[in-house]
Amino acid sequence: MARSDTGFVRLGAACIAAGALGWLWAFFTVQAPSSPWHLAGLPLAAERFALHAWITGLAVLALGPRGRDRVLLGLAAAGSALSLGALAVSAATGLLGVQIRDARQGSALVLGGRVAGGALLLVALALALRARLREASPPDSP
Repeated sequence: MARSDTGFVRLGAACIAAGALGWLWAFFTVQAPSSPWHLAGLPLAAERFALHAWITGLAVLALGPRGRDRVLLGLAAAGSALSLGALAVSAATGLLGVQIRDARQGSALVLGGRVAGGALLLVALALALRARLREASPPDSP
């Protein structure tokens, strides 16, 4: 692996590590509330966070371009952070961030984080896929 790949590899590894921690979190949320092993949070929302983190990490690892592209890495990192951060807040607080109009305090911020993070991540991964396809295609012959 080339030295220029380390940013995308680190981002992908960080997302996968967050997913592993998310599954641990989900495991501890289903322990009895009287147990010393119980952690606060919604089990299904923690599972969703963990799954999303794993998929994001694997997508970043699979699609990250071989060349150095700081803008693309920045987009992918910002999208991952916003998206996973909103999902973590959702799992911790119960604000799922899926309703466009929700009277609960903070729900619009969670939804905004999920949408903005997902959009940034979509753009970053689409550009990364485009870069990968250009790397794979043979150069035009004169």
